[in-house]
This record gives sequence, structure tokens and C-alpha cells, in this order.
Amino acid sequence: MIIALHGRGNEGSGFAEELFEQYTSTSKNLQQPFPSVKWVFPSSQERYSTVFQEEIDEGFDIYSLTDPAAREELQTEGLHDSVRFLLKVLNDEADLVGLMTLLAGDLKLGGFIGLNGWLPFRAQIEESFEKGQLSEFFKSTLDLDVRDHICATPILLGHNVDDEIIDIELGRQARNTLQSIGMEVIWHEEQEGGHLGTGAINTVVGLAA
Repeated sequence: MIIALHGRGNEGSGFAEELFEQYTSTSKNLQQPFPSVKWVFPSSQERYSTVFQEEIDEGFDIYSLTDPAAREELQTEGLHDSVRFLLKVLNDEADLVGLMTLLAGDLKLGGFIGLNGWLPFRAQIEESFEKGQLSEFFKSTLDLDVRDHICATPILLGHNVDDEIIDIELGRQARNTLQSIGMEVIWHEEQEGGHLGTGAINTVVGLAA
């Protein structure tokens, strides 16, 4: 099972259509290498965007994609609500397909793929980890619990150098932070592909190679 999350201003069904219309440099789409995989495309709820001054589909409010640390307090409520929502999706879908693996009641993921993204509260995560206070940071800031087994989750991050929406340097910073807290990260860069294009699809399909 793969749960795919859309970006700001999109929704689940639209993202699914957009994603499956993309092809790799060898003319494969995402469904061909994973014929038996169940794809799940949840939609985030509408939230008020401080920048656009209207309700849009987004997981959390973000003031600047150029400087994600700007007005980070705007991200807190949406991050908490979205993580809670996705945990419910994970549990519901795992129950349906029988793929749930539990350890002391906590859901463990087989892996995580992030494409052309960035990491909220990156500097605070690094600082709190160095002080041995990572769990306390997540609890006090987002009212979320960090599980001991997260570092065992393999991560694949891909970013296109010519991404016109999320600068690749933000992706590199996310990689560095995750590695600094002990997570296993595979990093893949493509020169071309924009924000969602051939480069991103090459990264994912490469898993099946």
C-alpha cells in the first residue's frame, strides 16, 4: 500500500490523475512497476491561507515556501491536525488490507518517500535532538508523540534541481537534518522535471528496478 499526499491547492483525486499522467524517461508511469500495490490518495481539509487570504486545500498554513521558517507558528495547528488525520488513514487502510504491523500499539511504516519537499521546524528538530529533547519538542509544540522506532524507517527523498516551487536546497537541508537525528535516508537528485515531472517519477520507479 502506498499513501500519496498532495501539495497545497490540490486534492486527492486531482493529484492521483496528475501523478499517473507522468512518465519516466523510459516511458513508464507509476502504476506499471507496482501492479499489485494499493494506492491511497487522501485529501487534506480546507484551511485558511494567510498568504492567499482564502480557504484552500492544504495540510497546514505556510507563510513562505522560500523561507519556511518565516512565521512558523502558523504551521502548528495544521501539522497537528494533519498528522492525526493521516494516522487514522494509516490505521484504517492497514486494517482493510491486513498489512498492519504493531509494536506496543504503535504503527510501523515500511518506508517513506518524499518528493520535492521540505521539513517543517527543521532547525528546532536539530537543536532539540542535540539536547536530547526531541520527544519533548514534538509534544510541547505539536502535541504529538515521537516513537522510538522511527529511525528504523527507511526514507527515500528525491528532488529536481529545476524545481520552481520548492528550492532543492530546502530538500537538501531536510535530508541533512533527518540524517543528523539518525535516520536512514537515500537521496536522489534529477536535473530536470520541475516540481512534479519525469525526475520525480524516475526516483520512485527506481525502487522497482
